[in-house]
Amino acid sequence: MAARKGVLGGAPRLAWPRAAARRPAGAGGTVLLDRRHLYILPTRGGVGFAVVLAAMLMTSLNYNISLGFALTFMLAGIGMSCLWLAYRNLLDLAVAAGPVAAVHAGQDAVFHLRVDSRGGDARIGIEARLRAWPEVAAATLTLDANASGMLALHVPAPRRGRLALPRVTMASRFPFGLFHVWSHADLESSTLVYPAPEPGAPPPPEQRADAGDGAQAAASAASSEDGIDQLRRYRSGDPLHRIAWKHSARTGRWLSRAGDPPRQPARWLDWHALPAGMEAEARLSRLCAWLLAAGDEVEIGLRLPGMELPPARGASHRRACLEALALWPQRPGTNRAAAHP
Repeated sequence: MAARKGVLGGAPRLAWPRAAARRPAGAGGTVLLDRRHLYILPTRGGVGFAVVLAAMLMTSLNYNISLGFALTFMLAGIGMSCLWLAYRNLLDLAVAAGPVAAVHAGQDAVFHLRVDSRGGDARIGIEARLRAWPEVAAATLTLDANASGMLALHVPAPRRGRLALPRVTMASRFPFGLFHVWSHADLESSTLVYPAPEPGAPPPPEQRADAGDGAQAAASAASSEDGIDQLRRYRSGDPLHRIAWKHSARTGRWLSRAGDPPRQPARWLDWHALPAGMEAEARLSRLCAWLLAAGDEVEIGLRLPGMELPPARGASHRRACLEALALWPQRPGTNRAAAHP
């Protein structure tokens, strides 16, 4: 039942809610829980409390008990105060999507929600739930006046791809659990779910160097033989990895190495190099395991049907390869990736 502005100073009144439509986020992706989108219903405890009050009122009327009337009206006033406090506990809360990290299939993606209290009252027992995932535990938060906090929702990620945050239900049963107040927040937040690495994956096949790779390896070897062991006097600006520490300590003079360090040949992770009978998801899991097992000292290239990432190294290149594995057969950067329910 929607809480709408009444005639007595903006007090909420109860009305049956309409079908809850998706509400777009406001500026900056923030959803404001205003009075037009708050819903209130009595809980089981609230219904029992009302039944007890009705029984007390009937008993006081039948036996003309003055103290019974006083106690009944006092408890009824407490109940109405609980209705107002429950309504105020969620009113004008601002909910925005926070950071979320990529995970592998089978893990839980942790979506963070930023909650801002824009009123002068403390907010007690704020809950965030996911109706699409009833098994996900609710996250609770208590805020001081004009404060902000973070809620963490652990969403299961059973499949690879792009995982979107489903509709979040913000709720509260403060102060005595007599009324259940809730509202919905549709936030544009998503993360990537990488393939699950194959447990106990076999070692990658031996790399076959093609003509270009062979020429590059030969050039590196020749450079290593000709110049890597040659020493020269240290020059201002030489990088630290060029300094010959042992020779410098032995001779008492700063010496630097000349020539280029040897480069290891690039390693290709090729879809077509896997056994022909493997399914697509099994291939992606094995490629993911090989990618995670590769060290940073080796340049890694990735070949997928219709897609190829040239060899490179570093954390950014690794993330690009994982993103390609997560979104295949689509190319990374497209917006057509299906979101999980």
